[in-house]
Parts: sequence; structure tokens; C-alpha cells
Amino acid sequence: MIGEPGACQHSRSPGTVSCGSDRRSRNRLSTPPKAAKSVQPRRSTKSHATAQLSLGDIGAKHQERLPSADRTTSAQHCSTSYSLHSEECASCGKPLTGKALLWWSKLDRYTQQHRSSRLRQCCSPTAHSMAAGAGRTLSHKRPNSVKASRPTDGSNKLLRDSDIPSLSAEDSDQPPEAGIISEASVTHVQTPSGNTASKAAASVSQASAAYASPRTVLYPAKEQGNIKDSWQTLMRWSKVFKKDQNGVHVLDKIDKVVVFGGGSFGTAMGVALARQKSTLNVSLLLRDAYICRDINSLHTNTRYLPDLMLPTNVTATTSVAEAIAGARYAVHALPVQHSRAFLTSIKDILPHDVPIISVSKGLEVGTGKMMSELVVDVLGRKHPCVFMSGPSFAKEVMTLQPTGVVAASKDPQLAREAQQLFASPYMRVNTTTDVTGVEICGALKNVLAIAAGIVEGLDLGHNAMAALVAQGCAEIRWLAEKMGAKSSTVSGLSGLGDIMLTCYGSLSRNRTVGVRLGAGESLHDILSSSRQVAEGVSTAGVVVTLARKYRVNLPVLTAVAQVLNGHLNAKEAVYEIMNLPQIEER
Repeated sequence: MIGEPGACQHSRSPGTVSCGSDRRSRNRLSTPPKAAKSVQPRRSTKSHATAQLSLGDIGAKHQERLPSADRTTSAQHCSTSYSLHSEECASCGKPLTGKALLWWSKLDRYTQQHRSSRLRQCCSPTAHSMAAGAGRTLSHKRPNSVKASRPTDGSNKLLRDSDIPSLSAEDSDQPPEAGIISEASVTHVQTPSGNTASKAAASVSQASAAYASPRTVLYPAKEQGNIKDSWQTLMRWSKVFKKDQNGVHVLDKIDKVVVFGGGSFGTAMGVALARQKSTLNVSLLLRDAYICRDINSLHTNTRYLPDLMLPTNVTATTSVAEAIAGARYAVHALPVQHSRAFLTSIKDILPHDVPIISVSKGLEVGTGKMMSELVVDVLGRKHPCVFMSGPSFAKEVMTLQPTGVVAASKDPQLAREAQQLFASPYMRVNTTTDVTGVEICGALKNVLAIAAGIVEGLDLGHNAMAALVAQGCAEIRWLAEKMGAKSSTVSGLSGLGDIMLTCYGSLSRNRTVGVRLGAGESLHDILSSSRQVAEGVSTAGVVVTLARKYRVNLPVLTAVAQVLNGHLNAKEAVYEIMNLPQIEER
């Protein structure tokens, strides 16, 4: 490295340690080390300013000529003829900071461009302008013993303090930033040979503009290639699977679907189907004749979704026979507590070969039955059923926000049919045979959402909210596994995904009930002022019964039932839960 243009001009011999690298010289902070006399460096014929290398040249020369182990001891910073150590350079008298030396070994795993840009920020004449663009400040700290020194390019001009950029102690403690200034984005300000450095005032505007829009490189080149290859492989397999799924689509074989229930979610599911096929007749079966009139004439559900328009192929009726006639699928969107009476009234009208796609979530009070058990119990036969659940607010389904749900059925083919019915660019439908897991998670998450709302209403903070939801998730998993559910279902879209949405989403009805309870309102006032049903209120008592049946301890879910029954107020419930015995996680 001796004699190279811009190299440190006081290296003792090729491959040896530059100034300040010796351990003994590191302790002599008061006096500068003497220059080695055994080897005289060859002077560059170029001036100090014109001998400065570009960003790419700096990194390329060091990468070609040095092994990684020697990069910390060589003339690393050839663009300004000094290296970063714990002392000042004996030749030029410029400050040498030790912290920055440790960065070089860490930068080994970064790209060539990252090393070059880091060198430039450490020691180039435009370091100040770059720091200004990043909102940082570089200080000029020099020992009093050295006021100025002459450059090594043969000129007689002394170097001023303003010409010698150095990192302050505060800046040198910082690790390398991920943002990188590309070589093309930095403008080199060339000055006459008599001037040893670029003036900061001349380069502030140019370097600041370059820093404002850097080319960011987050990963090394090898990792970037791996990421790209993995994504392309995923896309190729996706095309293969889509070709295998092509064929006769379910929507091509049907002309009508009936939806039991005209609430917010029933209407949203009807709209999702109507958008799949413009000629598909979607009939909503309602009890309220006024809502039917508004849907048929104004194409709006004025009670539950007054600000959203419905497709023209969505109609409504109060006649069961008219709604079911000609339908190939029936979507059940009624509250669980009203399902037994409704199914009893239509069991003689509903054809045996019309599958029921249930989107209701909850457990029946008194029996503790899930919808899969309730349908068989009421109809008296094994009726083809699919149970859909997942994080899906009705309003977001209506407004074509991306949504993911799970269709569960003991018959995989029937689950795939439901998948084809609802799957679209805006709705992703996964399938599973774990009916118990999908249903129990959809029911218990409503109770947990009330608990999360209570914490929000009491203004206990994010820490308490996270701790309570995590404990509630564990309790749901304990009970679900005891009932025969798969742990993968609990941690999947219909389990954890639905829990997160219901506990943290502002549109959640059950969470809203909890917030108002935590704020001090009575349950009676909350329920009487709400048009929509919060299933968690009725499900909470059933959860306690299931916990006793399967011998599972569920403190958070049981506390919600206690608050709803009036045996505890919200503050007392939180206090009791926080003072439970400390246990080991399982």
C-alpha cells in the first residue's frame, strides 16, 4: 500500500499496522507518535484534492488488495490520507478516533457500496454536508499541540480546522446506518490543487439532496438473491396450483343463494356472493318488512349499514318458502341463541341437499352446543354443513377490504365448494376439517374481547392489554385442545387472527360492550341501547360450564362472566386476576 495515491503516508512497511494501531502507541495520547524513518513513502504526483478516489475506487482497491483481516490495519481512509485510530496522525496531525475503527470489521458483511459510503461519511471532505442532511453534527476536535499541518501532496498550504472533518465521540458510538448513499447520488466537488479539501458550503445543497433520496440496501447481495429466488419460486408454485384448481366452478352451476338473516354480517356475506356473479340471485330472509322494502327499493340496509349501497341482484323477503325456493346454498347468519327456533321452523322446508354455510359464532345457552351440534340436534339428521369463521368485520367486507376466513367441514369437498363460492381477489378462504377448533375459537374470542374492552375502558394501558390478551389466548387453547381441536387451528386465521381483530378492532361489538363496562355503565343500559347482538355476553356463562366439564382453569374468561353477572365490578376483577399465584408457563 506504500506509495499508492491517497494512502496513509506513514505506514512502516507493506502489510504492517498503520499509525496508532500499535497497542503501545494507543496509550500515548498526549504526544503524537513519531513517523517511521526506515521506509520513506513515495509521494504521489497528484495533488491532495485530485488524488482523492471515488467511492467505488476506494472500496474496490481495498477489497482487491487486502484480506478481510488486514482491512482494519491498512490505509483504510485513503480519500483524506488518515486512518481512524485512538491518536492523531504523526504525519498530518489529523484526529484519529478509535470507536470508528471497530466499524470496519462489522462492515465486512455489507456490500461494497456500503463500505464505500461509510468511508465517505467518516472521512471525506463532504462528511459535514452529508451529516447535515441526516440531521447530525460533526465536531472538529484536535489536540492543542497541533494547530495545523501540511498536506502530503507537496503544497505549502496549511490545513485549517474547517478542512479536517472528524467524528465526534457521540457520532462514533453509533453503528452503521442501513441507509446508504449511492455513488451516483454523491457529487464530487473538485477544487484547485492548492486547496486540500472541498468546501462544505459548496457541497451542502448537493449532498443534502443526495441524502434525501438514498438507495437503501438492507441485506447483503447473497441474501437479496435468496429473497428474490424464494418469491419467484412461490409465484411459480402458485400458478401450478391455480391450474390444478381450474375446472367447472361452483358459481357456474348455481343461480340462487339464500341468506338467513339480514343483519350487518348477513348482508355483507350476501353482497360478497352477489359480486361474484352479476346474474346470481341473492335472497335475504328477514323478519322486518320495512328493511325488506328499503333493500328492494333503495338497495340499502337502512338499519345496519345505512351508508353502503347493495348490488341490484341482492333482494330481500320475509317469506321462507320464497327465499328457499330454487336456492342451491343457504348461508346461516342468525345469532346462535335464535338459531334453534329458526331451524325448527324451516326443517320441513329446507331440502336435504342444500348445504348450510354457517357464519354464526357462539355457544347455545343452556346446552353449551356449538352450531355443528345444534344443526344435527334440530334437523334430526346429518345435514351437509360448512362453518366459516375468521377475522372479518362486515363493513370491511362490504367495502372490499382484504379479508381472510376459514371454511371448516367434515367433508373436504364441501369445504372447497364454499371456498369457490366466496373466494375473490378481496377475500381469501382457507379450508380445514377441524370444525371444533374453528367453532370454539369463534365463540370464545367474543368473551375475551369483552375483557379487552374492560381494560381499555379502565385505561390501564397497553401493557395490561397485551398481558390479558395473551393469557386469554392461552386459556382458549387449553379448552379447545381438551375439546379435541387442533393447536394449529387455534394459532391460525380462525383462532389467533380472529382474536386479534375482535380484541383490538374498534368495530368489535363485544369489545365495545367491555369498554362501556369499564367506563362504569351498567350492562342493562349497554344492551338496551345497542341494535346489534354481542354474542360474548351470552357465551360467557357457557364457557364457565365447559371449563368445569373439561376441568380447565380459565381465570380471565371466568372473571368476565363474574363481571357480567354483577358479582364483581371491573376494577375488582382486574385486581383479582393480577394477584393470582405466580405460575410457570405451560
